[in-house]
Amino acid sequence: MTNLSTRKTRCIVQFDDCVRERGKSREVIFTLSPYGISVRLKGMRVAFDVSPASVYNLAVMKAVAAQRAEKKAKKGKR
Repeated sequence: MTNLSTRKTRCIVQFDDCVRERGKSREVIFTLSPYGISVRLKGMRVAFDVSPASVYNLAVMKAVAAQRAEKKAKKGKR
């Protein structure tokens, strides 16, 4: 279950998806602010800042790669 916590200046979203870091399974936490997105693991102090534009560009690149793979698979079936 995803946990959503809102504050006056930012929105914090905690996902159930886990990442294995330093031998422990840790949940991923996104902090949304007007300036960008910060990603960190629960129990860790280190956070990584990500711009919304880079998130969008990565999503577009993944979608294009999936379309190319689908097109290639269709072409191979002929």
